[in-house]
Amino acid sequence: MIESCYWKEDLLRSSKKFKPVSKPPRWSEKLQVNFEKEVIISFFMIRKLMESNKLSKSTISYKAQVFRSLCINKVNNRNFWDIMELYELESEQVVSKSIGFICNQLIHGGAIYAYREKDRNWGGIYTCSDFEREKFIYKIPINEIIKILDMAGNDYPGRITMIFSESIDDYVVNTE
Repeated sequence: MIESCYWKEDLLRSSKKFKPVSKPPRWSEKLQVNFEKEVIISFFMIRKLMESNKLSKSTISYKAQVFRSLCINKVNNRNFWDIMELYELESEQVVSKSIGFICNQLIHGGAIYAYREKDRNWGGIYTCSDFEREKFIYKIPINEIIKILDMAGNDYPGRITMIFSESIDDYVVNTE
């Protein structure tokens, strides 16, 4: 990745599209699919920016407040879509998770479900990676999604240091 500004501009554009509006469009399958797709692509972009050392340590270390619900039934490839039957959604717990963890849930997720609030604005996403699906499903509120996109989209590290490590035979990169 030569220049990250184009990637970051796209993140900010997505953030703006996800913000609540006074008259959101009526639900349609296409609208939901496009929202889910844009969230996944945005978090893939964030992961790529992280792995390319284009985000500062402060962004990478941010802990989002998300909700997790315990898995209560066997999850398999035929039933993963039925989150109401598979997870105890009424008894969710607030947990802090890193941006990297959230990226992995979305990128490696079999299950992803957008939900809307009573005012028809997006409420957020339910998701879990294949690795987590028999433990928990995570609800990522739209305000955390927007906050992460804005944070990554506006993050231009002011200083990058590289120190060679003989133990890994590579440079350790630190961004500030």
